[in-house]
Amino acid sequence: MWVSRMVWGFADWLESKVGERGILIAFIVPAVAIVVVAQFYPLLYSFYISLVDWTLSRSTEPGDFVGLANYTKMASDSVLIQAVGRTIWFGLASTAAQIVLGFILAYLTMGETLALRVARTILILPMVIAPVAVGTIWRMMLSARVGPVNQVLRNLGIPTPDWLGDPTLAMVSIVIIDVWEWTPFVFVIFAAALSSLPSEVLKAAEVDGATPWQILRMVILPMLAPVGLLVVMFRLLDALLTLDIVFTTTFGGPGFATHTLSFWIYQQGLRYFNISYAAAISWASLIGCMLLVAGLLVWRARISRWQKEA
Repeated sequence: MWVSRMVWGFADWLESKVGERGILIAFIVPAVAIVVVAQFYPLLYSFYISLVDWTLSRSTEPGDFVGLANYTKMASDSVLIQAVGRTIWFGLASTAAQIVLGFILAYLTMGETLALRVARTILILPMVIAPVAVGTIWRMMLSARVGPVNQVLRNLGIPTPDWLGDPTLAMVSIVIIDVWEWTPFVFVIFAAALSSLPSEVLKAAEVDGATPWQILRMVILPMLAPVGLLVVMFRLLDALLTLDIVFTTTFGGPGFATHTLSFWIYQQGLRYFNISYAAAISWASLIGCMLLVAGLLVWRARISRWQKEA
């Protein structure tokens, strides 16, 4: 009790001296300081590292200043170039599948019946499993010899592929795993957006004689466009930075077939100890992601402006 009295007494005294705005600043400054120390300092230090020649296997101290040499080196890194293309393909494929499946599931489970509530609860379960556990589970399921997926295919007389050992199928398998894990996230967002749509507009469309398909295509989808772009932004960024699934399923193999951008950064920094080069790749990917986010936000703003004018 006496502690709370002291706190309130100190707050009253501080308000009398600096005012309400001063109290807000006094409480915000420590939080901002923690963010600056915990976020911005490591970020700026990583940028400094990207401008020097530092390999931990040679020295524990930063080497000579080399300017943009680590950045220009990326242009001749064939593994990196392939990893960037592979990452973009993975991000676009997984995000597109998640958007389509997530919206379909959200649209089909609209309603407040007990069966629909239970269905929605079951559908979000993959999202709450740790990504490392998801990758481990799917690695065992897709095992060429003892995995249950191939066991079922054998019982049906269907040829059993090497899901994680074939260079082409390995990337497809990673996309499938990512879609299975994160479609529930898209489903939750779209379900919330659908439930918040104004019922008056939907009823007016029904009164005007619009079919369910016309209502979906000409009313619901345009109204959900801004939300959909935000979901695309979140999932595309997360897909472009995927590491855990690759790490726990294929470890970048077979060969370099599933080396993504994040996995190559991990390899350079924590396996080969080329932390300067890893920092340079990280900063280049950060700039690319920032440009992507800026473009999507501008696109969303234009759609919102068009909707208001319409």
